[in-house]
Amino acid sequence: MDILKIAEKTVKDHNMLNVGDRVLVGLSGGADSTALLYVLLSLKEKYDLEIACCHINHQLRGTADRDMNFCKDLCEKLGAAFFCKTVDIKTGAKNAGMSEELYARNIRYEFFESLGYDKIATAHNKNDVAETLVFNFMRGASTSGLSGIPYVRGNIVRPMLDIKKADILEFCEKNDYDFVTDETNFETIYSRNKVRLDLIPKIEKDFNPRFVDVVTKNATLIGEDAEFLDNLAKEKFSGDVKISDLNAMPLPIKRRVLELFWKESTNSCQNLGVDYIDDILELSKNQTGKSIDLPGGFCVKVEYGKLEITKKTEKTEFFYEIYPEEVLNILEIGKTLQIKKADKKADFYLDENTRLTVRNKMAGDVFYPTKMTGKKKLSDFFTDKKIPNEKRNEIPIVLADGKIIAVGDMRFSKEFQETKKTGYKIEIKET
Repeated sequence: MDILKIAEKTVKDHNMLNVGDRVLVGLSGGADSTALLYVLLSLKEKYDLEIACCHINHQLRGTADRDMNFCKDLCEKLGAAFFCKTVDIKTGAKNAGMSEELYARNIRYEFFESLGYDKIATAHNKNDVAETLVFNFMRGASTSGLSGIPYVRGNIVRPMLDIKKADILEFCEKNDYDFVTDETNFETIYSRNKVRLDLIPKIEKDFNPRFVDVVTKNATLIGEDAEFLDNLAKEKFSGDVKISDLNAMPLPIKRRVLELFWKESTNSCQNLGVDYIDDILELSKNQTGKSIDLPGGFCVKVEYGKLEITKKTEKTEFFYEIYPEEVLNILEIGKTLQIKKADKKADFYLDENTRLTVRNKMAGDVFYPTKMTGKKKLSDFFTDKKIPNEKRNEIPIVLADGKIIAVGDMRFSKEFQETKKTGYKIEIKET
């Protein structure tokens, strides 16, 4: 099989290269990326390409320096510029709270992009597509996750996607192209390796020898359908998600709108996953204030007819005692509070030597709001004022003798409106 012709056709069919492009090859030193480099060199004259290579030394195995030196020597031999970065992936992933695989991927693409080339070429092949689809299917991915690996995403191009791994190895062997082998690719302690080494060969042997071709073809068809539905979802998505609008959408569009909402709210490029999407759809049927946890320390909740995705934070708690006229710096919420004598209309009235408590809300709080009849639960007052749950603990509650005087500077108690006493106003400022 002539993989040079196949790759050239893939490049042409998917408009991967323009004349004069500066192309950066992600070079690990393995058979796939080594073959990719030779493929692009074969197209260099036709497209007037400037070709360079980029390598990340992950420091994850004993042969990491060997691989790096191989790539450096190969680029010197072929006259390609070589860029390299050494990163302690294990430590970095732990500090970032990510898996090593995801952290390494992020570091890799950040480095690629930082070099400023027109195109970034990666060596994903047809077997990678099959492995990704099978792996994602077993994890319960959406159709986006079953669409395989895109030929082009932004400035990232994948000229080898129509070529099988076996043909790449044959190409390297036939042309006597050296490459290095990552021993961890043969360790079945990793789930993805089990798919590659055990599951797919078993399927090919016992069920369908053309399984990889069939799967990649299906991935293409699924991808075409998914792209059509994704475009419809983008038309529906306005940046926020109103429950009423969501409920009016067909289910396939609902799921995609929620994926868009997740990615925009968290600045993530990772799909959320079917189970989480289903949980959010179920959540959207419930009342305001309900929430569920999402990956990465995020949560989603229903707030006044809309979905909100926020970073989870620990509950803010504070408790202070002051006297009128004192300036209180509430460090926990980054605000200052002062009960000042009123020159004109007062918010409430107190004896000048009244000791005051300033704290955040507590369960069971009630007060007698001005402009209203009778008492009201503080939680109900917040609901009426449409204060999000995560903001309620940041509102300072002022009390005297256990009775609420003021709810921030929003509302005051009728119990402290006796004008024979000294009039005060509350002043709250950001620090």
